[in-house]
Amino acid sequence: MQVQSMKNEEKLINNIMFIYILGVGIAGWGFVMILLNGGIRECIFLLSGVFAILTKVFEKQLGGKAKYVYACIPPIMGAITAAACGSSPSPGYVCLTHYYFVTTLLLVPYYEQKLLKVSAAVTVVVNAGMMIAFPVGFLKLHNVIGWIFTGIVYVILVAACCFISYRATVLFGLVEEKGKEVEKILNSVEVLSERLCTAGSSLLQVSENESASAEELAVTSEELVKNSNMLSGKTDESMANLSELKQWESVVADNVGQVETASKDLLNKSKENEKLLNDLHAINGEVSESMKQTTDVAQNLSDAVQEIGVTLKLISDISSSTNLLALNASIEAARAGEAGKGFAVVATEVGNLANSTQESLRVVQSVIERVQHNVEEITRQVEENSSKLGIQNEYFSNVFKSMQDMTALLNASVDAIGTLGDTYSKQATVIEKTVSINQDIAENIKNEIDQFNSINSMAEGNAGDTAEVSAQANAINEMVDEMNKLFQHKES
Repeated sequence: MQVQSMKNEEKLINNIMFIYILGVGIAGWGFVMILLNGGIRECIFLLSGVFAILTKVFEKQLGGKAKYVYACIPPIMGAITAAACGSSPSPGYVCLTHYYFVTTLLLVPYYEQKLLKVSAAVTVVVNAGMMIAFPVGFLKLHNVIGWIFTGIVYVILVAACCFISYRATVLFGLVEEKGKEVEKILNSVEVLSERLCTAGSSLLQVSENESASAEELAVTSEELVKNSNMLSGKTDESMANLSELKQWESVVADNVGQVETASKDLLNKSKENEKLLNDLHAINGEVSESMKQTTDVAQNLSDAVQEIGVTLKLISDISSSTNLLALNASIEAARAGEAGKGFAVVATEVGNLANSTQESLRVVQSVIERVQHNVEEITRQVEENSSKLGIQNEYFSNVFKSMQDMTALLNASVDAIGTLGDTYSKQATVIEKTVSINQDIAENIKNEIDQFNSINSMAEGNAGDTAEVSAQANAINEMVDEMNKLFQHKES
């Protein structure tokens, strides 16, 4: 497992390997040339430096493979050097095995087991192959037992380096994970610090506002207590008025019941009067019809009297004619002499009868005239009474219509009074509820007065608490400043 911190260190280790390989090549060549009287073949030491320089030049192109090249240069060039130069009698070449060991140790900071295994495999394979191909140079450095011991030590070294690389990789992974967690925590703490700073400022502002609000609340609470006391007095007065109104409730209810009963009785009387007027109107109609018939009878009587007058005139005319005939008969009897005396008596009696008839006719005529006058007077009275009876019927009709209208109004009045009774019952219920509500309001007002007194006390206590909150807000702001300084130090 590779972590980001290891990848960031790879370039540094590449530079160390480059310097190590180049330095060992130049130092080895100089050591051999100066102290061991080396010749031209010892210049092979410089090849490792040349390969290191070439790898450095093409390091970007090689990318992640550059470290493998650096890891393989020492064992390959060491094996070539041992094969080519180790055959000399100088014991200084024994340091080549140390060169492998140090190279392996320098590969540990890469913290990559694959690289160590590749380097170990190349070292073993190349040196074993060169040892088989050129055994003289290798046996000059160590005998067989020495190489076996060196191989065992090298294997143990590689195993130890792999274990160290594994453990370091695991530890670096844990450290990096913890570092990320710590970074997240620090970022969260930084955000929390900013919020805490904002909260501290807000808390300070709130404490200042709370202080002003507490003073204003205290003043407002005092005013509310005064207003509540005034409202409590008004509520008590309102309850007294409602109680008095409730006392009058029974009186009004009795009056409403009496008015309703009287209205119902009046309605019944009106209905009875309406029936009587209806009967009277019918009787007046019958009387009118009878008067009409009487008028007709009087008219017929007047006509009959006139006919009697005509008859009497006819009789009077006959009587005059008879009298005239009796006079003529008397004249003729006088002319007849003795023979006409009896006829003359008869004529005289006839004349007397005619005169008596004339006298009776005058008396009858006088009676008939009085009867006719009375009939005319009766007819006039009957017609006048008939006219008055018509006016009376019209009055009766108007009165009857008024009685009907009054009956309708009484019905409406009875309904209205019934509705008024229901409304008053509901009003009485509402008054009772209002009294109960006012009692509850009075209790609530008393409770509110107590609460306002408590609020007033709390407001006075909050004034001291506000000062404490302000001090705590300042302390929070100071802590936030300290945390910001720590974060700035961390970022730097």
